[in-house]
Formats: sequence, structure tokens, C-alpha cells
Amino acid sequence: MNSPFVVLALQILLIGGVFWFVISPIVLRRGERAWSESVDEARLRSIGERKARLYSSIVELDFDRDSGKISSEDHARMRTEAMNEVLAVLREEEGLGVPAGRPRPAVIQGGDSVERMIEEYKRSHRTGVRRP
Repeated sequence: MNSPFVVLALQILLIGGVFWFVISPIVLRRGERAWSESVDEARLRSIGERKARLYSSIVELDFDRDSGKISSEDHARMRTEAMNEVLAVLREEEGLGVPAGRPRPAVIQGGDSVERMIEEYKRSHRTGVRRP
């Protein structure tokens, strides 16, 4: 008679142990962040996400124009707005500076027109010469 009760008690203990193993991180570490990043890292991550979003929107605009979804006038206006946003984000990124040990990505010469325009902006900005 003791044997079924012992097995039942061990099963209950096992279930309780598994339950505690799963729930304890939630209960014991409530309100803590799993990992933390510095303010500069958060800004750089945010800037990177915005740049990626803007670059993809420019590519989508070009595709929409090429496929006939939007007119050339709308494309030119929307692309100019997007490029102005990209330039503002690049200025913000330059204001933060690139952390030491983190190399800047190289832009391949003759790449996409967006990349060429951005590289031209960076070169003119470094030398102080601005082109319209």
C-alpha cells in the first residue's frame, strides 16, 4: 500500500520541481531586463534600424515606379523626402561618432544609386563642401 503513495508523492514532487524550474525566473527576476545596453548602443541600434527601413523604402519606391504603380512625379517627390530623411539620420549618426573597434562598412564603388548619393554626401560633408 505504501508503494503507490510513494510513487504518487514522487510524481507530485517532480511536477512541482518542473513547475518551479519554469516559473522561478519570472517570479524571482520580475522587472529586470534580460540584458541591458548603453544609451549610445541603443541610439546606434535605433539609427541602424531607421537607416535600414529608409533604404528599403527607397528601393521599394524605385520598384513601384518601374512597375508603374506610381507616377514619376510622385516618385521624385517621395524619393526626395526619403533621401532627406536618410541624410538627417546620417547626420545624427555622425554626431554620435563611430565607436572604437567598430569599422565603418565600405561602400562598393559603382553600387546602387542610393549608395553612391550617400557616399557623395559623406565625402562632401567631411571636406566641408556641400553640393545641392
